[in-house]
Amino acid sequence: MHSPLEPIAQVDEKLRLRTRLSRLFIGFVLLQAIFALGVLVKSRYVARKREATRPATYPSVDFPPITLTREVDSMHLYMRGDELMEDIVAAIDGARTEILVETFIWVDDASGRIVRDALRRARGRGVQVHVLWDWLLSDHAINAVWFGDGIEAYPFKQITPGLNALRPGNFLRDHRKLVVVDHEVGFIGGYNFGEPFLQWRDTHLRLEGASVLELANAFGDFWNQHVPNGATRLANVPGRAWDPHVLVHRNDPSLGIFPIRGMYLEAIDRAADRIWITNAYFVPDRAFRDSLTEAARRGVDVRVLLPEHSNHPMTDALAHGMFEDLLAAGVRVFLYRNFMLHAKTAVIDDAWVTVGTANIDRWSMLGNYEVNLEVHDAKLAAQLGDLYEVDMQNSNEVHLEAWRRRPLHWKVTERVLRNLAPLM
Repeated sequence: MHSPLEPIAQVDEKLRLRTRLSRLFIGFVLLQAIFALGVLVKSRYVARKREATRPATYPSVDFPPITLTREVDSMHLYMRGDELMEDIVAAIDGARTEILVETFIWVDDASGRIVRDALRRARGRGVQVHVLWDWLLSDHAINAVWFGDGIEAYPFKQITPGLNALRPGNFLRDHRKLVVVDHEVGFIGGYNFGEPFLQWRDTHLRLEGASVLELANAFGDFWNQHVPNGATRLANVPGRAWDPHVLVHRNDPSLGIFPIRGMYLEAIDRAADRIWITNAYFVPDRAFRDSLTEAARRGVDVRVLLPEHSNHPMTDALAHGMFEDLLAAGVRVFLYRNFMLHAKTAVIDDAWVTVGTANIDRWSMLGNYEVNLEVHDAKLAAQLGDLYEVDMQNSNEVHLEAWRRRPLHWKVTERVLRNLAPLM
């Protein structure tokens, strides 16, 4: 409110300034919307062309299970969805006491029903089955009845019409993907349940041994926190080690806990030889980018492998806007061809590995419920490094001078959309 003694001309000038600023803000928002729409339209056109020329499959190898150096756990890397689903179903079919399943997306198609039917068979044998799936992007036909009698199954944050739909917490989704069988066998990684995801290049990990208890505990804590009143409460998992060689890090936005980002930054800071990152949606914050560029400047072989075209073109545009600074500092950037690369992994030096569900963007690092393994083991690091080399066969490297010569409209689009990075 202005003073009654304030000159009328001065008041009018303030009002005009506010009006101009408001118009500038609205104009910039509209400009961003126009550029975003252009990105989406172009991505659909490119996707159709890519589908017509896509090869039948991508380079892959079958990795044998390995026993970790401490000889108390074995692990098995998967880079193909069909092989992973076969082993998940086999583990479920061998269950004796309990199965825990959690996923971000579950599709009611042939692949999704194969996993569902295996759970039904297990329940028919008397096995306790507990299932969580995120409601938002899963088929909305999926419910407790779809799973069958006796299976405890709950959607995470089903959005109902009305004021409840506007709650900010609805944007924080369960992005985790876990399967635990009898506290003896566990699976974690990027694959969802459904036919479309079997065609993606993703990475998953099977665990057997003491570390499976950490996955079971992560599921149990989440289940007890989020299932409705009246649901079975899962008991605390006994026998967990005080000095675990496999750590499970869980982002929990409801509690304000985000350890996965810190895990990455600490490991990157320790790196002496290599940092090889694979990630589907790469929009790191300033501190994360600085950590990578500082490592490259001290002589570490820093590589970032991303999809050439992901299923989220806005994220691709934001990632591209960060390439020049990374490349100028010596970070090597590679783009995976023809297939959606959905993996969330990293190998550092010959000693450190992470495999999990978290992308390197704000949504995963500071928003969604996520879970990543941190493994300190030379054998697994060597195997994940070999997997990375296989992916290099289907990737193009981005070179600084060529990137600087990219079309002007790309540069303008990336610059206009840059302010959307905190939302991705």
